[in-house]
Amino acid sequence: MITYVLIILIAVAGLIMIAGGIWGLFYLLTQGTQRPLRYYAAVIGMICGGLGMWGIAQGLRIGLVLIELANR
Repeated sequence: MITYVLIILIAVAGLIMIAGGIWGLFYLLTQGTQRPLRYYAAVIGMICGGLGMWGIAQGLRIGLVLIELANR
């Protein structure tokens, strides 16, 4: 049961990171001035980190399903 809560927390944190990265990218694109490339790299890194956390959560979820199927 605790592992399911951990999976949900990791997935939610990943979604929050993705949403924050998309919001930051939208903010950078709507500004009238040109921003340095490092700002875009930070935003893209935040989106990729969120995708990585989402992938870890999905991997844990699939692992739990496989363990439950093996115990039947």
